[in-house]
Amino acid sequence: MKHTLLEPREARRPPAAALTAASAQPVLSTALVIEHESNREILEAIDHAHQQLVAAEIAELVGIIRAADRWEIDHEAVGAGIERLIQPGHDGTPQVAEFLALELGALLGVSQKTALGRIGDALDLRHRHPELWEAVLAGSVRVWQAMKICFECSHLAYRAARKVDAAIATSVGMLPWARVMKALPGQIIQADPDLAMQREQGRRDSRRIRVSPIEDGHVNLFGVVDAADGIKFNEVLNHVATLFSAKPDTALLRDVDRRRSLAFGIITQNAYNGLANDQPGFALPSPTQVGASSPADTVVRKPIDCTLIVHISSDDPALSANESSSATGVARVEGWGPLLTARLPEFLAGAKVTLRPIIDPAGLRPVDCYETPTKMRFALEQRNPVDIFPYATTKASNCDADHTVAYVKGRPGQTRLGNLGPVSRKAHRAKTHGKWTLSQPTPGVYHWTSPHGYRYTVTAAGAIRITTPEPEADCYSSAR
Repeated sequence: MKHTLLEPREARRPPAAALTAASAQPVLSTALVIEHESNREILEAIDHAHQQLVAAEIAELVGIIRAADRWEIDHEAVGAGIERLIQPGHDGTPQVAEFLALELGALLGVSQKTALGRIGDALDLRHRHPELWEAVLAGSVRVWQAMKICFECSHLAYRAARKVDAAIATSVGMLPWARVMKALPGQIIQADPDLAMQREQGRRDSRRIRVSPIEDGHVNLFGVVDAADGIKFNEVLNHVATLFSAKPDTALLRDVDRRRSLAFGIITQNAYNGLANDQPGFALPSPTQVGASSPADTVVRKPIDCTLIVHISSDDPALSANESSSATGVARVEGWGPLLTARLPEFLAGAKVTLRPIIDPAGLRPVDCYETPTKMRFALEQRNPVDIFPYATTKASNCDADHTVAYVKGRPGQTRLGNLGPVSRKAHRAKTHGKWTLSQPTPGVYHWTSPHGYRYTVTAAGAIRITTPEPEADCYSSAR
């Protein structure tokens, strides 16, 4: 298979910076200021430069693979012990001659160790993640993103890595990168639950809390603790921090992070006093201890509230397994990450558990009011868990339930799933006032058009860009 760089498009304007053909050295110059250049032309130039960057990364990756495949091995040197065959990749990848890294490192200006890692990464990608490899060659996934996934899967056996590759193939390149990486730990656990159980046990054996030496009058904390204990401690910190209002404005009360650090000190001091006096209790500091000149509005008492949402698939093997079975799937603790389903009894010990099945959207009738009913809002967030703007990452629970077609008072049935979508405030402003347009041809499928004609389709599975923009005449321009 032959791979070449993308052919340059006909440029209406010369690039601001380019590589000279003779020296292949970057030409460092100030950006050209071109009068009467439209916004569309600027965006097209950026798009063209980005495509060339992606193509160059792919060409280098393919070159490394070709070198690994075709490098002539000096069998006499290998037999004499001068050169060795080594496996720079992980399970399921071939061996290469070790001197290849010397040649490649010098060529790329990196150490031989770094060069060997680059070879191993390339081999991991092609052999252990073939679908991801094809996505990289197609330009839909950046090389660095693919290498990050390969690294996270490096501890898996070949077959398990292939399972992750198959699971991630439908989302990578469509979902925002943050969402891909958020889903990856659960897919890794699902690929080899037994290994995940072993790794969890190893992590359990390495639990610790460490305190650094004093630096600038403070210490750093680091620890590995049980998941349930860590989440509870986080909630206790949040709760104690919220006992203090933001007024008066003092150094210790100025923001949530500082109030959490203050809460840590309060919790520790109370525990210390209780142990020292054999009288455990909880006492809040006086206003003057937190820098307040007046006791008014410093402490606001309220009960603690810790609610976790755990998502479990109805076909999870742990739900039907007997006591002697180790079969387990993966549960997702919303806002925290994946957990083996078999660990839930221990994780939820002592908690009040409420089972709430996912609502069937077909059973939700449209309503006439502007406000979205609670059940409909919950169903919307399950269907579209994040902001529906292209490649956005804001959680749906932090978004507005936006009417795709603007609500008109008195018109019946406008508030329905087929006319709603979670939209962040910024995207909402862009839609309402920024000349972005949005349609929802079928429930959960959104079509966005930017002011300059670039079009995107967004679903729960991610976003794709429709490569042909609308004609310039139909686009908003800042010159208008």
